[in-house]
Amino acid sequence: QEVHDDLRDSLKDGQHILCSHEGNSIIHLDVNLLRNILLNLLSNAVKYSPAGKDILLQIKCRDDSIMITVKDEGIGIPKEEQPHLFNRFFRAKNAGNTEGTGLGLNIVKKYIELMDGKITFSSEINKGTVFTVYLHAQNPAHE
Repeated sequence: QEVHDDLRDSLKDGQHILCSHEGNSIIHLDVNLLRNILLNLLSNAVKYSPAGKDILLQIKCRDDSIMITVKDEGIGIPKEEQPHLFNRFFRAKNAGNTEGTGLGLNIVKKYIELMDGKITFSSEINKGTVFTVYLHAQNPAHE
């Protein structure tokens, strides 16, 4: 909810972040890292999607893991540029004048690795991108 509130002012006309949650309502993770991961993935989805297109956030929690999916209907990432997506300062050619440094996804990947997780994605030009994050729950005694 906090991340959604932070992004409310950056949504374009007719854009909404639609969230679905399945499974446990409590899972132990580093809240700051998770917040930054969500903020980056969702803000990218908003930036690279046109007005009127919704962004989907799907969260599936289990006792020991969480799967987070962010799906947009934006510009997509060219196939030939996809291998470089998580490199520092990388920006796809079709990003045009959209504001950004090319650091966000590199940082997201590092945060996910710090949490012993992984990130995958699929993308198609002018159809959108789907990022999926897989994280293991932490033992609350080690927080």
